[in-house]
Amino acid sequence: MMRRRSGSLNTAAVLSLCAAFFLLAMGLAVMASGVYRSVVSASDLDYTRRTALGYLVNQIRRGDVAEGVAVGSFGGVDAIFLTQDEAGSRYTTCLYCYEGELRELYVDASLLGDFSPSDGIAVLPLSSLSVRLSDGVVNLEAEDEDGVRSSVSVAPRCGVWEAGS
Repeated sequence: MMRRRSGSLNTAAVLSLCAAFFLLAMGLAVMASGVYRSVVSASDLDYTRRTALGYLVNQIRRGDVAEGVAVGSFGGVDAIFLTQDEAGSRYTTCLYCYEGELRELYVDASLLGDFSPSDGIAVLPLSSLSVRLSDGVVNLEAEDEDGVRSSVSVAPRCGVWEAGS
């Protein structure tokens, strides 16, 4: 009779140990998923800021031709203007932040005044963009929806000029 009782105690102890292991494993999995979610969220925000600034830097470098880069205001927001000649016509690419998005507008340079910031194509989500010109260097500062700011500076070889509003 002692053996049967001893066997059921062993079984209960093993089941209790397995249940405790299962509960600990589930707790660790839940904690790990929370950490993973926060890391991915932070990484996504950092990616958006870096991508937006990288995109702007590459666009400035692409437009780095004689008198091709200008900074100024477009519809009341800071903007970068990249001008180029194609087939005898002059075109402008305007890069700016409007309504929480980095936007791009590509138009005939003589018609730029007929457009508003809402006409641009959304490229990436971005809360704000500050564009400043200082001693031939374009200083860009981007802010994401959490208020985190990132900045970069670019010195175009062709120089940069300040455009009117």
